[in-house]
Amino acid sequence: MAFAVAGCERNGPGASGKPSGAGGAASTEGEVRLEPMDPLEAQAWDRAKDGDDDDRMRLADRVGCTGLRERAQEPGRRSTAIRAMAYCNDFSELPWLTSIAASGDESEGLEALDAIVDQAALPRRATDPEDADDLSAGCHALLALSRDHGRSRARRVIAIRALRMLAPRGCVKRDEIPTEFDANDDSGRP
Repeated sequence: MAFAVAGCERNGPGASGKPSGAGGAASTEGEVRLEPMDPLEAQAWDRAKDGDDDDRMRLADRVGCTGLRERAQEPGRRSTAIRAMAYCNDFSELPWLTSIAASGDESEGLEALDAIVDQAALPRRATDPEDADDLSAGCHALLALSRDHGRSRARRVIAIRALRMLAPRGCVKRDEIPTEFDANDDSGRP
């Protein structure tokens, strides 16, 4: 629980400021009941669902990264939440995004990978010390996905792209990243 609170606080200005558990208590079936949304948050979700990147950026600023993950439990908001995570200001939800990339359906997996690539493309910035653990966990999961021959080529290629973008942040060594899809790869691997 302490980790979720720290992640929520790290979302910075515009975040909901509610601890992760503030969304509601767990039910007897293991589901989390979420707090009802205020009208402005509901409007932000509606705009982000069918809107453009600016709308998803505003949503991420309004509810924070943890809020996006929590609302992703609602099937009608899951895709919007995943796409809005591209605008998270830290890597607190990178492990969750990589789990979606590795285990979700193809469409969700590709959306999660696109969000990771967009996050990785942001300029390097000072982050909270806890961010390093999330970044490391996410990179290791991406590395496993990039090496998983049972996954689609599209997922593996995007995972490799994200890893190459994240390597300068120190979470993975460049020589650990698969090269089998490189144009100049002469290894003979498929």
